[in-house]
Amino acid sequence: MMFRIYLSFFFIGLLATTSVWAQNNGKPRIIVSTDIGGTDPDDNQSMIHLLMYSDRFEIEGLISSPFGKGRKKDILEMIDLYEKDYPILSKKNPALRSPEELRSISKQGVIAEAPYRGYSESTEGSDWIVSCAQKKSEQPLWILVWGGLEDLAQALYDAPEIKSNIRVFWIGGPNKKWSINAYHYIAQNHADLWFIESNATYRGWFMEDEDAPKDMHGIAYYDNYIRGRGAMGADFIHYYAGHIKMGDTPSLGYLLHGNPDDPGRESWGGVYTRIAHSSKTVFQGNSSFRDSVPAYGVVEWQFSGPEEPIAPDSVCFTMEALGQVWPGYYIGNGTYAIRYSSKKPEEVTYKTSSTIKELDGLTGGFISTAPWPGNEQSGDYKLGENWFGDLPDEKFFLDGQQGARTLSIHRTDYLNDWAKRWAWLEPTVSVPRDTSFTLHATYLKERKYRPYIRIAESKTPVLSSLDQEYDRVGDRPLFLDVFRPEGNTSKRYPGVLLIHGGGWQSGDKSQMHTIGKALAAKGYVAVAVEYRLSLEAKYPEAVYDLKSAVRWMRANADKIQLDTKHIASLGTSAGGQLASLLGVTNGNPDFEGPGRGSAEQLSDVQAVINIDGTLAFRHPESSEGTAASNWLDGTYEQNPTNWESAAPLNHTSQNSAPIIFLNSSIPRFHAGRDDMVKKLDRYGIYWEIREFPDTPHPFWFFNPWFQPMMDYTVTFLDGVFDVK
Repeated sequence: MMFRIYLSFFFIGLLATTSVWAQNNGKPRIIVSTDIGGTDPDDNQSMIHLLMYSDRFEIEGLISSPFGKGRKKDILEMIDLYEKDYPILSKKNPALRSPEELRSISKQGVIAEAPYRGYSESTEGSDWIVSCAQKKSEQPLWILVWGGLEDLAQALYDAPEIKSNIRVFWIGGPNKKWSINAYHYIAQNHADLWFIESNATYRGWFMEDEDAPKDMHGIAYYDNYIRGRGAMGADFIHYYAGHIKMGDTPSLGYLLHGNPDDPGRESWGGVYTRIAHSSKTVFQGNSSFRDSVPAYGVVEWQFSGPEEPIAPDSVCFTMEALGQVWPGYYIGNGTYAIRYSSKKPEEVTYKTSSTIKELDGLTGGFISTAPWPGNEQSGDYKLGENWFGDLPDEKFFLDGQQGARTLSIHRTDYLNDWAKRWAWLEPTVSVPRDTSFTLHATYLKERKYRPYIRIAESKTPVLSSLDQEYDRVGDRPLFLDVFRPEGNTSKRYPGVLLIHGGGWQSGDKSQMHTIGKALAAKGYVAVAVEYRLSLEAKYPEAVYDLKSAVRWMRANADKIQLDTKHIASLGTSAGGQLASLLGVTNGNPDFEGPGRGSAEQLSDVQAVINIDGTLAFRHPESSEGTAASNWLDGTYEQNPTNWESAAPLNHTSQNSAPIIFLNSSIPRFHAGRDDMVKKLDRYGIYWEIREFPDTPHPFWFFNPWFQPMMDYTVTFLDGVFDVK
């Protein structure tokens, strides 16, 4: 009860002070330093949020400061998505920043982590920070750091006078260990900086407390507020499967709703307290589990070794801790040093590697504990009057995360506020949706019976083009997503149309993205297609949609690098039935659909991959019920024509394409397969059957079956197409 009273008290102050800030200071000036494209895709979610709120800030810079492979192009790609939605968004809110403006302030920052001294050489990003900070303004310049501190540290080294003009909100935690040397430099040399260090509070943005609303739980927010809304909405599903993380967005929330002058007041970025020290522990030699340090603190080991003619700040040994590797440096006089920071309370073990025998194979460990920064020790960084950190009181912890509850309590408010902006992108044509079949819900269901399963991913870089309109039925646009190999832009690749499942009533094309990326990595153009489901249109409209999508692929062959002579259809569950129907109706004008797009092109497919899709609706092996009746516009007794017409078995002929059946261990999803195989044999058409024992129906989503399934698929396609 005291906790709620405390928050109510501060919320009253929040309402009063927010309006004063807006009236006196206008829009906050900000530079965002992001590691987008690096090790964590939550920056993509946060960038979408920022772009949709660009009217609320004077955005002066977007800097790519990656740890890993992220680059400025990753920022520009998000702006490209925003540009697709901008015509609609700007009509709703003309104050939103234009894509051209945002591109002009996007800069490349440092690529590698800072060496031991904490800074290196100036970058376009660090120079931009200096330039913006030196502008005359009555407002401070906020540096919102979503990743490493390297560009900020470099700017402070190059122009230390700017610190009186800037304020920093840093999403620390895991970023602290990646950026440990830059942090050391700033805390050691610029302790008088105005600095919020959110090491754990930021997690409250995506951690759900006991009052989390059901319509925003897990994937529910995406399904209820983002799905089907513009190019950015279509892209959002690629990051954490649409689950809200956005761990960097609290830095924006702090400025959107709160009093930026007072970190101790309630805000959408959390509540923070002044800290006079930041923990730093130096071990002379190895540490052990008898040694305890504050989580998020700086830990440094100094090891003795030979005096070597090694260049300053060059890496001469490494340390592996918790499966990750960190660089160590020679600091002179036979002393070698390495720094680390644990991202949460944990037990850490380490082992060193080096060509210098005295530094090779050293092992040890330590324990990190909450709260941070703990009791002051003699070696700690002494901080100035304006350095702030997570609240240490346990009543503000959420699932062990310090201060996170001060942010999680606002979840309904900030997500509802964002939902209003997503509503600007609602399609003009209302499409009925059934969201019962989702990847997340399927995973939660299946892992009860097989706890070892994991959602499959494909991490090989490929090129993607999302939400390409392939046809229009009246005012209803239909979209598809294209995945193709990186590299040779003059080469043509065989294509695969990807058709999702969901009982002809639920599901969406994003559920085929992992398969699409895996196929693109193997040299195929993969196209995940949207088609109208039973709540919107009955059989055979979905077939018309899919054949139109095949024709679109051929019509756009130059753009998507498609070999038009080699196209396959691949479907899962209901999508498997549809993929098979495409393959057995080649050349049949009854399935083309009157007046549909790219009519001059052929809709034939040259191969079929049926993943657990039925071949017959009325058959001794089948047990189709309500889902089929909904799609086929009645029960068998009410509409026998549709039930017979929709069965691929009934259309199998000499014009049918070669097919591979990839099946679970559940017999009813193989209905009609053996009879179809007999027909294919009669016509001399190639087929394969691959069954996965002890598998659930939606096995294609999960490891350990995903990779064997893809291996069978690619081997089949390579053999049938014979183009490699």
